[in-house]
Amino acid sequence: MTDYSFFESHSDDAGEHSNGYQGRFACSRRFVDLSHTDEQDDAESQSSAESSLAHPEIIELIESLLTANPTLQPAREVNPCDRPHAVYIPEHYEVVYAYPLIVWFHGNDSSEAELAQVMPVISERNYIGVALRGDVASDKGHGWSSEGVESGALLDDVRQIVMSLRREYHIHSERIYLAGFGSGATTAVQVMLKKPEWFGGVISFSGEVPTTQAPTGPAEELKDKRILLATSLGANTTRVGDVVAAGRLLYSVGMKVGTRIYQDAANAPSSKMLRDLDSWLMDDICSSVHV
Repeated sequence: MTDYSFFESHSDDAGEHSNGYQGRFACSRRFVDLSHTDEQDDAESQSSAESSLAHPEIIELIESLLTANPTLQPAREVNPCDRPHAVYIPEHYEVVYAYPLIVWFHGNDSSEAELAQVMPVISERNYIGVALRGDVASDKGHGWSSEGVESGALLDDVRQIVMSLRREYHIHSERIYLAGFGSGATTAVQVMLKKPEWFGGVISFSGEVPTTQAPTGPAEELKDKRILLATSLGANTTRVGDVVAAGRLLYSVGMKVGTRIYQDAANAPSSKMLRDLDSWLMDDICSSVHV
């Protein structure tokens, strides 16, 4: 098991950007200033770049560096993510505090806007949150397929979005958690099992869970990773027996498994579920602080 985060090296100097709620708890980070057109922005950026590089001393310095290091290449930024997503920033954002990040996967017939409802119930202060839009369109919203995880496209999107957020906000590199409801919970678990070294843990509410075959991902990286499996008595996707079987299976590969059974929440995460999510995360955060 690695003792560092995949995202660690990209946020050491981040977090200077202080902000309140974005777009009433959720907003697309791809919005631009509507007072300028894309063409105007591109022209201004190009003009500014050309002006800053036009100084003879700068040109001479660049030429000398390239002469001395023929293989030298400009640093590559992470490609921007085109997948619609929403971001939640606590109202009283503190620059000096390294926030845990919750990556939320919405349920069926919903969208990334679901983040606006779930984050204030989880906690208005403790976390930064981000939600991605599912890759399957439906009449009422979106859902998830397994293709995005299997092809790696969803993993790339998660990586790009998290690294971008860590450049803007102070996010703890080892406290990045996955969570979701329904098909989103299924997807969250799939992402965790594919890349356990990226995340601190995963929470599944009423999602389908593996019950018959051990994960094929890196077994050593799964060791000691935390997973919370939960369902409700009214859920039609995950029965109580499924949660028990999956818990035993994941425990056998070294994961730290917690389980919850709820009375309600057949179609959406209940307030009780979301409050338990907060408690479960804070238990992990507090235990790591005292280690």
